[in-house]
Amino acid sequence: MTSVAEDESKQDKIQEAGRTSGKNAGDVSQQSEAIKSTSYPGHIPGYPSQQSKADQSVLPQPSSSMHLTKEQSKKTMKTKMTKDEIRKKMVEILRSGKYTMKVGRLIFWDFGGQYVYYTTHQTFMTFRALFLLVFDGSKGLHDQVLDVLCFPGQHMIPTPAVFLQHWILLVATHKDKINEENVETRRKELYSEVEELFKDHEGKQHLVLSPMIFVNAKDKADPDIQILKKAITDLTFEHPCWGEKCQMHEVEELNAISQVSVLSSEQLNDFLHFQHSLGKIVYFDTAQLRDFVIISPLLLVEIMRSFVTDRQFWPSDFTVHAIFKKMSESGTLQRGELYQIWEQEAFNKILPYRKYIFDMLIHLDIVSEQRRYNTKTGRRLPTKNFFVPCMVTERNTTNFMSKECTPNRAISLAFTFKGAIIPPALPNRLISACLSMWNVKTYKEQKESGTTGEKRDVKLLFSGFLGLSYDKAHDIVVCVEANRIHLYIVHKTSNELIVSDIATSIKETFCKTLERIIEFYQSTVHARTSSSRSPFHIEYSCSNLECFISEVDALQTAEWICDRHKLRHKRDHWNVWNENQGKKQCKDNCPGLAEDALNQIPSDKELLRFSYNSIKLIQELAQHLKMEDEWDTLEYGYKDRPEILKFLILMKWKQSNSKINFRMLADALSKMKITTHKLCSVRRGKKIEPGMSDDILDFIPTDEIVDSLASKIGQKFFQLGIELGLSIGELETIQEDHRSDLAAQNKKVLYEWRKDRSVKPTIGVLAQALVNIGRGAKCLEDIIEDIDVNTLTAMEDVTDRILDNIDEILENIPISDILDDMMTHLVISADDRRRIDKPAGHDDQKSAMLEIVMKKKELTYYVLVDALEKKDNTNLANKLKFEPQNLISSLESAQVEAKGLSVYTDQPYKVRLQKNYSLIVSSIKHDDIVDHLITNDVLSVDEKEKIEKGHSQKEKNRQLMDLLLHKSEKGYTEFLQALQVDPAYTYLAEQIIKQT
Repeated sequence: MTSVAEDESKQDKIQEAGRTSGKNAGDVSQQSEAIKSTSYPGHIPGYPSQQSKADQSVLPQPSSSMHLTKEQSKKTMKTKMTKDEIRKKMVEILRSGKYTMKVGRLIFWDFGGQYVYYTTHQTFMTFRALFLLVFDGSKGLHDQVLDVLCFPGQHMIPTPAVFLQHWILLVATHKDKINEENVETRRKELYSEVEELFKDHEGKQHLVLSPMIFVNAKDKADPDIQILKKAITDLTFEHPCWGEKCQMHEVEELNAISQVSVLSSEQLNDFLHFQHSLGKIVYFDTAQLRDFVIISPLLLVEIMRSFVTDRQFWPSDFTVHAIFKKMSESGTLQRGELYQIWEQEAFNKILPYRKYIFDMLIHLDIVSEQRRYNTKTGRRLPTKNFFVPCMVTERNTTNFMSKECTPNRAISLAFTFKGAIIPPALPNRLISACLSMWNVKTYKEQKESGTTGEKRDVKLLFSGFLGLSYDKAHDIVVCVEANRIHLYIVHKTSNELIVSDIATSIKETFCKTLERIIEFYQSTVHARTSSSRSPFHIEYSCSNLECFISEVDALQTAEWICDRHKLRHKRDHWNVWNENQGKKQCKDNCPGLAEDALNQIPSDKELLRFSYNSIKLIQELAQHLKMEDEWDTLEYGYKDRPEILKFLILMKWKQSNSKINFRMLADALSKMKITTHKLCSVRRGKKIEPGMSDDILDFIPTDEIVDSLASKIGQKFFQLGIELGLSIGELETIQEDHRSDLAAQNKKVLYEWRKDRSVKPTIGVLAQALVNIGRGAKCLEDIIEDIDVNTLTAMEDVTDRILDNIDEILENIPISDILDDMMTHLVISADDRRRIDKPAGHDDQKSAMLEIVMKKKELTYYVLVDALEKKDNTNLANKLKFEPQNLISSLESAQVEAKGLSVYTDQPYKVRLQKNYSLIVSSIKHDDIVDHLITNDVLSVDEKEKIEKGHSQKEKNRQLMDLLLHKSEKGYTEFLQALQVDPAYTYLAEQIIKQT
């Protein structure tokens, strides 16, 4: 798409003057001038004084009153006046005040038209702009676009019409492909189709369909190009921002006073915001970004196109191409991989500002940060993956929707937008927001026929489709279809067992998130709107998940018959999305669970919720379930703990028969003459109103929180464990291991829960569990109030990871080999190695090494982990990894080397030796070399004896290297000569000499 953005700023001492500038969104730009005048300067040498009537508002044309040919005019201008002289003369005449002109300088930016670029467009859009859409007029609007396969919400191959509905100002091209006699007919057909396409579109009033522009871009003389120029010029002057006064009068003063002028903080802030709105600079006024200004918006273009690009533009380099392929399949990109992309010559100017650029891309939702936490400590891990939703091209080809998200297990609503199509950037940003709240669902799909019983794990993350794990029983699905974003909640057994509080909470979360995204879009374009109406409304689906009724209508009717299936739906059908969370009872005459739910096996958590009924009811129920003996046995052990007694008798009943279901409970309640609506308690949670912010609720509790909370839960560890998803077996083991220590039992439950990677173990989930078991969230709130909140956001570093695994490190690492690698990568010096080797015991040496690693931080740590992997300590290496070491970019490798080089800034010969440290100690036999060095007064006899004390050849070689690295350059020279005289070491000598 071509964007024409305009602005106006007053020029010094000109009655009316302005210019317009545009935001960029691509790699190609061109400029034109739009001029509207009441009186033109008539006596500028070499400059035309009049224009033809047809073109006077587009471009200056030669005057008929000047009896010069075009060639003569050019020659005169060339020989008598330079361009700067012409410009200077024009400004001089304009400043005289004799003439009044409006000069509009239009800057054209070319937006990429492929789908992957759509999310980036928002970055460059502003209300000060005009927008054109250029499309192929030689093709029908409903012809298939065969090379586009990933347009969200479209399950067929897209057509030009699908793309046109995203834009409103149109220019048809490829006129040269139409026979000349058919051009006008084709022109009328095209614009007739466009009018039909947009007849119900919300942006119809913004369309400019006259004149009907159909150009041959290959022909500069095509009359439609002049018509297009004039149309752009006219629209520019009609734009609401034309003639707007510049708000910063100080800027004019700045231009007028002196070359050195200082703006106040307020003036500077106004100036930056205004220039950003004009598209002349890029400036984001947020805490992380406000310290930088991108002076040339073209840099932002380079940033975007470096990794957001269509398949046809992927780099040919095998490694980089593989990164793009992975990104299109999974939507993920690692930091090291983006560094590799930016190391390409075309983008290496980005690297010095990578931290700011990452923060900016996250702010714009071009990428989203996938937060990770250490499930042992709860501390945040360095970001491993960034999600790039607009680059996901893979479609959902799994059978999840047909096998799992079925009418008997799912409920659905839709966020329906007014337009025919949802702008792709919006669902992409919604997906990013969802990924920060919940974990992606891993679906076990049956492999192809012929592989009986075999399943494959599939992450449900595709173009326009996302599956999420909410808890052990509920999944969330987000799916884009045309102008709807569908939201499904899928229960593992039956939709009749979906907890209404959960459905209501999820719906509210999505509403707030969409509203926040829309508000963000409005802020990026500086939208001027007084309307508070939402661009979407909610619709509830029928029981077959296909027909829809608006929320407004649904809440005003007691019954609805869907159009397609003629199914009758009562208000209860959608009340699950609008549960009054404070309500504890069902409505009058509640029949209890529906038929499908009665046939399901109750989960542990559902039985726990049912056990909150009175002990009298549960004891009588046990009799009807023929569990009297089991009750007597359990009562003996849990007489003082009735909550556990009630729950365990239900669990014993569940374990006694593989065919049990809710119907058995309902039948027993009926025999007891108790209403079966008692079973509805399994669908109802308790209202949680924690006194903590949403940000805190989304964090994972740290060790400090867990340790403090464990002693405050009391005799609720069994209930807490079930609420948090632990099995009865796990809880019985915990109870056995910590029989008389309640705090230890609770702590173990919390630590085991936090290790679960399928569902995000957040403070919010923990608070809800405490409320559900009747303990309340106040104890958790009090703990968080007393801790340093910064510990929740603090990034886990090298020290944390080492201390978490200290015992295994001390037991397993091969200290000498690890130190060889560290020496080779220059992350420790010869002096460091001496300090490490000095302690006699291996454990002491390992501790000394770890102290240095923790002091030197990431670069030394990366080498440690990489060395462990090379030495076949894969398990330990994986535990220590922040991100896969083989993805450390060459940039980071260079930083590793630079770190070590600082030790030898004036001794490059030592760098050559140390960079070949591992090769030397594993290759040479020291005897002849040491003799040569003694003969040439490099080593002493005592130093030879010190070398010979080594227990192995490697140890002797290490001692030799230690001495050489503490000698002068003569030692290095003689060592090389000793290698060169022995044919076995010639290659080694050459390697050392060539080392840079």
